[in-house]
Amino acid sequence: MYTINKPGAVLLICLFIGLHGLTLSASQHSEDLTIPPEFASPPLKKRNPALAISVESVVQRSREKQEIILVDVRKGSEFEKFRIPGSIHIPLFAVKTKPFLKRKPLVLINEGYSNNQLEQECIRLRESGFKAWILDGGLYYWRQKGMPLTGDAFAMQGLNRMPSRELFKEKDYENWLMIDVSPSTRPRSRSLIPRLISVPFRRNEKEFIAALNKLIGQHKAHYRLISVLICSEKGEQYHKVEKILQKTAFGNAFFLRGGIEAYEKLLVQQAMIKQAPHSSKKALKKCTSCPYQCP
Repeated sequence: MYTINKPGAVLLICLFIGLHGLTLSASQHSEDLTIPPEFASPPLKKRNPALAISVESVVQRSREKQEIILVDVRKGSEFEKFRIPGSIHIPLFAVKTKPFLKRKPLVLINEGYSNNQLEQECIRLRESGFKAWILDGGLYYWRQKGMPLTGDAFAMQGLNRMPSRELFKEKDYENWLMIDVSPSTRPRSRSLIPRLISVPFRRNEKEFIAALNKLIGQHKAHYRLISVLICSEKGEQYHKVEKILQKTAFGNAFFLRGGIEAYEKLLVQQAMIKQAPHSSKKALKKCTSCPYQCP
């Protein structure tokens, strides 16, 4: 029999057991667990077009030698992988601490699929005297418009893959057009993403493109700024759909990483945390079976 005397080893074991149990519970009860209505179908919010600046406008100002500062607010590690030439990196929370940025118009930049925090901070910056904008569509739209990015070309390929956690943050905005290209849509999928519209991927490219263009056109008629999210059950068909979209005038679509299945797992975990008794939520913070305090 082995005896563990090091507090660090005990701590790791406690964390492993707790997280393992949470994973098993999520996988075993995902179909039975009730997803809170506010998770799946929250009150919708409007984007603020006045905060956005298009790729074309930024390029035009640059060509006319107008002073403008491109501020990349992603993580430093992501900025190091690739970025717009001439842009600078400043975390979003730190922009307001840089008085020199008030001297010139500045454009806040991220991947393009997450606007919630950008809009809130952009408003606060304007109230504090900054001339701030948000690059519509972010780095992905920038690249789609043929503008240069410098850095790791392989890392750039994942620019249009939207993580589930970002969809969870962005689902409240009405400008999102969410399309399911699965051969058939589960009723469960519609309950997880109520605004999901089924456009099954077809071998007949013309019919498929016509169906997509019709939906996008209808959406554009109602919203000045639109974002398109393509998804399927497990992320299948993405590469085929992406190639088809590249042949059309509208190629600016994001794809849900891991598909609806990955998003469902995230919702289940969030629901379990929300619905768990208060004492259960502290299970990982204090393990009653050992004498050590888990952080």
